[in-house]
Amino acid sequence: MKYRIKTLCLALILGLVLAMAGCSRKKEPNEAQNLESVRASLREQVARGELTKEEAVVRLAEATKEAKLGSGGKDGARLSPALEALSKELKEQVARGELTAEEATTVWMEAVEKAKAKSSVKGAKDSVKEAE
Repeated sequence: MKYRIKTLCLALILGLVLAMAGCSRKKEPNEAQNLESVRASLREQVARGELTKEEAVVRLAEATKEAKLGSGGKDGARLSPALEALSKELKEQVARGELTAEEATTVWMEAVEKAKAKSSVKGAKDSVKEAE
């Protein structure tokens, strides 16, 4: 009787440990693979004449932006109002022909990097204040 209870307890503990280990694993999409599939799809659409090269570049930039936001570690991460306004303005400028898609992508990536730098500096200042 003692051995049955011990065996049962051991089996329950092992089952709980395995269940907890299985639940803690996050299944994150493979961003590189997803971006490559988006890139391949866009190339096919350009080859078929469904999209222009400029439109494909803009869509690829948007997919890259979404992938980077998704990997930021925050659930429901949103763009700042300034970045949303810049995105809208760049899309309008590309549509009017004032900028090429490559130029718009470059401007967008620079703005995102500046925003990341500001947020990381802000976080560093906060951690210094907490240490004092």
